[in-house]
Amino acid sequence: MTVTHTWQRQLRSQRAAALATVAAILTIFGAWQCAVVIGNRVPPLSETVRRLGAESAAGELWGNLAISMNRFALGLVAALVVGAAIGVLMGLSRIADLAFSDLNAAALAIPAVIWALLTTMWFGFGWLTPVVTVFLSGLPFVIVNIAKATRAVPVELVLMARSFGVPRARVLREIVAPAVAGSTVAAVRFAIMSAWNGLLLAEWFGSTSGVGWRARYWYDANQLDGFLAWVLVFILLLVVADLLILGPIERFTTRWRNA
Repeated sequence: MTVTHTWQRQLRSQRAAALATVAAILTIFGAWQCAVVIGNRVPPLSETVRRLGAESAAGELWGNLAISMNRFALGLVAALVVGAAIGVLMGLSRIADLAFSDLNAAALAIPAVIWALLTTMWFGFGWLTPVVTVFLSGLPFVIVNIAKATRAVPVELVLMARSFGVPRARVLREIVAPAVAGSTVAAVRFAIMSAWNGLLLAEWFGSTSGVGWRARYWYDANQLDGFLAWVLVFILLLVVADLLILGPIERFTTRWRNA
């Protein structure tokens, strides 16, 4: 494949990603406007944006957003590290698979709201409640995807490498890791969606700062435009992260499929 063809393919991929982002945002705004016209119970987008501007002017927007993002990053990184280790172990070891599979299946069945309520009762109002909620909400999705991808690695390839004296660390780095790269991105996607919901709920029930807490503030005040302003921030961050960050990463890690 020539350099020109590669460049053209990358350009088409970037255009597709940009169009997907625009389409997703327009769909959100279109659905919002339909709710305004049909239901007559949702404030217009202009009022919600003005409320968001007022929150920014009052110093509430960026500070609470930064707090939430820090909590989310801590919990998600911990979930990825622990989940990847357990997932690879389950994929390579039958004993580990038997030990963790049922427990992980039970964790998958627990919704984020339950984790949020539990962590609030365990840790009270503080930074640990949302961080642990993010960790527990995202962990099982990482484990199940990494374990499934690790099991798909040809056993013969691993045994051959080991028979030639290849160290286990190198086998993991050069055989297992590339094979699970695409599934890792999928695991991150599922983990982000569940953990992001868990963060909002944990801040709603067990925090005095952050995006979820601010949404709860306006909900308690019975101000729908303020509540929806923070919900809009919550949704847009998730959509933008998925389309502009995770999408390109997934295409990069799975580019060999189109080679």
